Amino acid sequence: MNALYLESTEDSPKVFLDYSSGKLSIVGRSFMEDTAPFHQAIIGWLRTYFQSPQKETFLDLEMEYLNTSSTKMLLDILFELNKFFIFGNQIMVRWKYDPEDEDMAELGKEIADMVDVPFEHIVYS
Repeated sequence: MNALYLESTEDSPKVFLDYSSGKLSIVGRSFMEDTAPFHQAIIGWLRTYFQSPQKETFLDLEMEYLNTSSTKMLLDILFELNKFFIFGNQIMVRWKYDPEDEDMAELGKEIADMVDVPFEHIVYS
């Protein structure tokens, strides 16, 4: 299975989903209005990945900003991960945020409360 790499743009985050290591990351800002192509690429990759996943899967989320449609897209991705977690896959989400960004810290807590997947909240400097 190939890795999925999407370079960041002015309105979308960088995405790197690596099958061989089980490490997934979404980093940056997301102002996308039409998230469907971006969303479909990630969800499709995840569904293929979880047919034969690594023993452990880590999703690193290091978001600087999310607009409303991007937040919904991220929730859809996490709900998809939640399905696989419920079926016994070992998954950890690491929500990384700047210590001065109270909005991202709060959003991470709110999202963590919506899913069963374990969340680790990490302050970076």
